[in-house]
Amino acid sequence: MSGQKRAAHDEEAVRAVGRAAGYCWADRPSGPGSCTRPPGHTGSHVDHYNGRVSATATEGYRWPQ
Repeated sequence: MSGQKRAAHDEEAVRAVGRAAGYCWADRPSGPGSCTRPPGHTGSHVDHYNGRVSATATEGYRWPQ
């Protein structure tokens, strides 16, 4: 065995950590970013940290659920 983890295992571990922190953590399908809304939210996914157009913007990337 090479000791390398499978990519699917790593991705699920990252999602589990994001959800434990209180985020939906769904991946943005068209590039970087993860949903930072609470788990079980309704409506669009939003990444409040990545993709902001300015330092004072309150949200960045947005994509449909």
